[in-house]
Amino acid sequence: MSINIKSVASGTLSQLADFITTMDNQHYTATSELLLGSSIGQHVRHILEFYSCLKEGYAIQKVNYDLRKRDLTIEQDKMVALSLIIDLIKWIDKAKPISLMLEGSYEADEKEIFSILSHMERELVYNIEHTIHHMAIVKIAAVNLYAYELPADFGVASSTLKYRSQYVYS
Repeated sequence: MSINIKSVASGTLSQLADFITTMDNQHYTATSELLLGSSIGQHVRHILEFYSCLKEGYAIQKVNYDLRKRDLTIEQDKMVALSLIIDLIKWIDKAKPISLMLEGSYEADEKEIFSILSHMERELVYNIEHTIHHMAIVKIAAVNLYAYELPADFGVASSTLKYRSQYVYS
């Protein structure tokens, strides 16, 4: 049996949207030392910009996450973020499996750019893992600063959930 990566991506974004819906916009935008001066909204923006970059790259079959747009309205207004999540989920559900070129650079001056063959599903996997990582950071702030209650699996990798289910923590 094969897992549907598109469903996992949409489900992860839906879980993020469910949390944002319950959040006070002031908590969404407030910066914190716990987040090293960033806000929950900034982490959400970062997540959504990676998916948006994939969506834009899909159209030309070339993705470069380094060139993503930084739209500050996403981090300043949770309703903008929620609207974008809905649009991204709709796009993910319609997207077809295609080959893509992944480009980027690890050099400060970006003179040397790598270009490697990738695939839509592979980039969705990357975005899922990236999203879960940032959701874990969001969860730290949401719980410790604002006492939000989040599902136990929020911001936890599926491999960690499987591992935890095999062992009882004391």
